[in-house]
Amino acid sequence: MLILHVDMDSYFASVEQQANPHLRGRPIVVSGRPDIHSVVAAASKEAKRYKIRSGMTTRDAQKLCPQVVFVPGDPDKYETVTRRFVEILTRYTPQVEVYSIDEVFLDVSQEAPRWGGPLALAQRIQADFREELGEWITSSIGIAPNKMLAKLAVERAKPGGVAWIVPEEVPAVLTETLVDAVCGIGPRITQRLASMGIRTLADLGRFPAGRLKHAFGVYGTVLSLWGQGLDPNPLLPYWQEEEVKSVGHSHAIPRVLRHPDGARSVLLYLCDRTARRLRAKGLVGRVIHYGLRDIRMRCTGAQRALEVPTDNEETIFRMALDLIADRGGFPAETTLVGVRVCDLGRKLETPRPLFPGDRRRERLAAALDQIRDRYGERAVGRGSVYACRILTEATGGMGRQKEIALAHKHAEVLAYRRGAENAERIG
Repeated sequence: MLILHVDMDSYFASVEQQANPHLRGRPIVVSGRPDIHSVVAAASKEAKRYKIRSGMTTRDAQKLCPQVVFVPGDPDKYETVTRRFVEILTRYTPQVEVYSIDEVFLDVSQEAPRWGGPLALAQRIQADFREELGEWITSSIGIAPNKMLAKLAVERAKPGGVAWIVPEEVPAVLTETLVDAVCGIGPRITQRLASMGIRTLADLGRFPAGRLKHAFGVYGTVLSLWGQGLDPNPLLPYWQEEEVKSVGHSHAIPRVLRHPDGARSVLLYLCDRTARRLRAKGLVGRVIHYGLRDIRMRCTGAQRALEVPTDNEETIFRMALDLIADRGGFPAETTLVGVRVCDLGRKLETPRPLFPGDRRRERLAAALDQIRDRYGERAVGRGSVYACRILTEATGGMGRQKEIALAHKHAEVLAYRRGAENAERIG
């Protein structure tokens, strides 16, 4: 198998530099409005030379580079460019997985030979990006036998290069790669593995699989496979529907909104987004789950079942508030809020609302959805969550971008399939 991992370099920043020549060659940071403190969503290559990185506060970024230019995030612009580069990739293969707004996996096992091999194909893709997206929007590409290794390879390729881990190199890669380099192994898991004497992927592969499973459950089996250079996660093409088990959103909160009232408004905003996604999928959910994290990194959460499944943001919000109140309310400083709806079912299979008030709310939600579908997410919304819209732009909140990109591609794959069927009939 041949997997390509395409990772766009300094994506939001490079899109802004391509769109605005005055920003080219300058250290820029994509964040939020310059008049509020937020976090770095993306740093340009020039800004990274000053050790500015995604996730740090804008105040710290300015200390590292006083001449840094702050640019407000523009999700619509980034979504448009994502659709364009995904369209380029689907010319080469329909086996394209949109991993995030700036990362894509491709299975080119069948296609690579006709382009002169995977290296030549990767370089051709980069040339297409330069020609059709612009010289300032660059990508790094990793090539390997599976997704896990391709993601490791792309780190070798940055910035703007191509790296190929061939099967013969895999043992050496496992020996030299620390476990925390693998996407999916975070600090806590790394610490637990270290306490078991596991530092590298090779250590992980040699460790008894049964003991890993006992320590980590089903995840232990995945860890064992990663340690052997294998990846149990298949490539999921954008046109292949995944079973939806839950729908939700979470968001880190900048300092200006960490007080209880701010966290409450963020929760309402996330409930609104979650309910909209449920309605778009034709789903309702019975179980509401919330999660909070405070300034000391302590996490709390709980869930409760409704009597009647819902896709209404007010119902989700009220249940989440009740759960939070039962556990003492919001912390003095909340750094992260999340809400999730599970135990899902099809809305068409659930009874219609009986009471006039419920039917009016359903009609209102449908009308608002139609307006947003036609004119964009910002066309209409609650005034009480306006600050949270600023928050989304300020912290680069791109949670729905993958879903939006996938939705735009469904029509194209249908056309691809019809074209293939016509070609077969003609042949």
